Amino acid sequence: MNTIYFYMYLTIVILSTFTFTFLRCIHGLTYFDDFFYPNPNNDIFSNKIYLSSHIAINFAIGYLFGFEVILGMLVKIAIFEVYLYFTEYCDVFKTGKLAYLIIIVILSLLSYTAGALTKLTFT
Repeated sequence: MNTIYFYMYLTIVILSTFTFTFLRCIHGLTYFDDFFYPNPNNDIFSNKIYLSSHIAINFAIGYLFGFEVILGMLVKIAIFEVYLYFTEYCDVFKTGKLAYLIIIVILSLLSYTAGALTKLTFT
């Protein structure tokens, strides 16, 4: 797959994430919170929508892009999850448990790698 699609994907993710944060923190739109943030207790394992959406989306993206852009995706996943971690409460000084951030980054990276391995296996 041509890497230009990865850069298009990256641009869309960056713009939509900033738009989401603006709408959420400035205008109070909380419709997509179940997909991007664990829950008020910050327990990632009790919110099945949060956990399954991260795993399924990263697996699908891993299957789509494969190992061609793995370094870029590893950086993107880390930056994206850290950004969501700091914007969860719309206050960079109020954050959740750091252990949950590390767990979701590892799960996202593993699911991306599993998707890339699946693509490699079936193509």
